[in-house]
Amino acid sequence: MRVRRLAGLVAVLLAGSALTACRSQPDVAAYLGDRRVTTAEVDAIVQGVNAEADRRLAAFARARATDPGTLPPPIVRTTGTEVVSLIVLADLGHRVIAERGLSERAAPADTIAETFGMPPADPYVVLWADYLTGLQSVAAAEQARPLTDDEADLLYDAGAADPDADYDAAVYRFKTQVNLAPLFGARRRLAAAMEGADVSVNPRYGPVVLPVVLDGRHLDVGFPDGDGVLFEEG
Repeated sequence: MRVRRLAGLVAVLLAGSALTACRSQPDVAAYLGDRRVTTAEVDAIVQGVNAEADRRLAAFARARATDPGTLPPPIVRTTGTEVVSLIVLADLGHRVIAERGLSERAAPADTIAETFGMPPADPYVVLWADYLTGLQSVAAAEQARPLTDDEADLLYDAGAADPDADYDAAVYRFKTQVNLAPLFGARRRLAAAMEGADVSVNPRYGPVVLPVVLDGRHLDVGFPDGDGVLFEEG
């Protein structure tokens, strides 16, 4: 996917507490306290995004057939896991902002819309804007520093480097990017917020991931016990 970098993104798996059996309806994608996110809501967003991607690809193929120099449009695809993660992590991000008294840094929907080539009011764009508002607000309170060896390794293993890049060179580059460290700090804050929180995810959509668009790549940096937020379907 050809996209601009959205600053402040590192993908992670988050740990959390399991949900009791009384809150495990199969038509619920996630519980956020008293709020229920239904599978129908999630699936509608996924289908809308992916149908638009198919339409753009077909139009691009037709245009390329008559003009080989035609540039591809933004092609965005998503999954139920990503959509649920955007919803869950937006909620957690706003909780951390409130609990720590942080300043909220609103993510511009217009910029996200331009990146994805979608209208600012598109539900998927709205989800990203809400999610990034929480994430970058939490990250802004964290300190810049060189990444640790383990953190740099996580980025490399997640595919943040070019597939042909030398391992040592790639890891060295990650370790010198001090602007990435606040994202790992935000990852820890969100993981801590998940601990004991009344948030859980249907295993059809889990585990939760922190979606990322970093240098045009989608990443999922592993986090221990990421399936802790899943509930048992009953």
